[in-house]
Amino acid sequence: MVDVAARGRLTWLEPLLVGILGAAVSLAGAGRPSFWYDEAATISASYSRPLSALWQMLGDVDAVHGLYYMLMHGWFTIVPPTEFWSRVPSGLAVGAAAAGVVVLGRQLSSRAVGLTAGVMCAILPRATWAGIEARPYALTMMLAVWLAVALVWAAGRESRWIWGAYGGLLAVSILFDVYLALLVLAHAVFVLAFRRRRTVVLPFAITSGVIVAVMAPFVAVVAGQAQQISWITPIGSRTFEDLAVQQYFDRNPYFAALSLVVVLAAIGVWVFARRPSAGEREAVVLAVAWSVIPTALIVAYSAVREPLYTPRYLCFTAPAMALLLGVCIIAVARSAWVATAIVAVFALLAAPTFIAVQRGPYAKYHMDYSPVANLVSAEAAAGDCLLVNDTVTFHPAPMRPLMAARPDAYAGLVDVSLWQRAADRRHVFDTNLIPEASVGPLEHCGVVWIITQADPNAPEHEEGVAIPPGPLFGGTRAFAVSHDMGFRLVERWQFSLAQVIKSER
Repeated sequence: MVDVAARGRLTWLEPLLVGILGAAVSLAGAGRPSFWYDEAATISASYSRPLSALWQMLGDVDAVHGLYYMLMHGWFTIVPPTEFWSRVPSGLAVGAAAAGVVVLGRQLSSRAVGLTAGVMCAILPRATWAGIEARPYALTMMLAVWLAVALVWAAGRESRWIWGAYGGLLAVSILFDVYLALLVLAHAVFVLAFRRRRTVVLPFAITSGVIVAVMAPFVAVVAGQAQQISWITPIGSRTFEDLAVQQYFDRNPYFAALSLVVVLAAIGVWVFARRPSAGEREAVVLAVAWSVIPTALIVAYSAVREPLYTPRYLCFTAPAMALLLGVCIIAVARSAWVATAIVAVFALLAAPTFIAVQRGPYAKYHMDYSPVANLVSAEAAAGDCLLVNDTVTFHPAPMRPLMAARPDAYAGLVDVSLWQRAADRRHVFDTNLIPEASVGPLEHCGVVWIITQADPNAPEHEEGVAIPPGPLFGGTRAFAVSHDMGFRLVERWQFSLAQVIKSER
């Protein structure tokens, strides 16, 4: 009786502990990296406008993230839109995904596989990247995992109610990310390979078919807004690196290499030492189908039609890699200690990426939205003017989204370069006036804060009576307009991509 009770406690305790580990790992240092362009879109859509304006925006752009924006809109009613709190839902979602992988591995194979795969999900570089991204990627990981859990559960119980739960979760998953509809094909492979009974195949086909049909109009709306991802580069020589190293390992070649070694070693065990167990076969087939089918279809479509593939869009397949690695580690390891040692080596290899790459102050594509906002909050006085020079050479551009990431930092300033507000134009970001159009408002300014592209040849901080603008800023219309109106550059700060200049007259 005690053993039964203990096993019952382990049934929920192990996923809970691994989930806590996953959330804790992801949220460690979550507030340190600066906000960047995509996260600024989240703040703009979810915090800086009422729900009615958000709904109007989704009719024109970003419907693909609509449910996530609504979730974050509610979240921002109880927490401030800081770097840390904006990323907490993602960190918690990684924890929930890791917990789900424990359950899934145990459903398919064994307790050891579940625990190992869950921990691998918690430390996988793509998961720790998604865990501090104020975007829906981590939530798609969570949904994909628990959708697989629901599938295995429904196939084993053969209950209409459980199939209904699977269908409902599938619908929610597609609302969060239309790419998750591709998981139906991976699930079909699993069902046809291991659950090929009429009592399973028929309800699976009906449930998934009905949900996909019901969600088709939403998918069509999202497809109609595809111009918003026109920035994605075509399939080329870099795609192989993206697939092999970036998609799951966030450009950590050592983690990728060890993963390959472990998978090949497991294949060697199954070929030369013993046949894989039924549970191992099921876990491997589901993991491979879950990873390969969506990736292959998106890459193929990108090659023949229009570019859609970028590694972070496949985050929802990252738990599949964790599941595959969990199965392979247990197949190779002769004891729990060996398995623990292998996982520890993976953790050590992940540490440099985790610390130096993902959680540095400019970790997100060198964007510096947060330190710029911190400076303006500390140095600018209420009533000072703000002039944004939108002409930049870096991507993603322009400069105006920088203010969207931390709108409260600029709320007390007179924005002389603002043209159209995002909510008014039913878009994600505000638009900028050309500098010449700011002449009228500038006439009433005594101090103007100018945000423009960083000058790599200028010192980090300088001040004086009339600082030379330098060739980069000196050649812009923003400088010409402010200079002609008598403004002198008296202090400036350099960041990663932007510089902030204080001008007076």
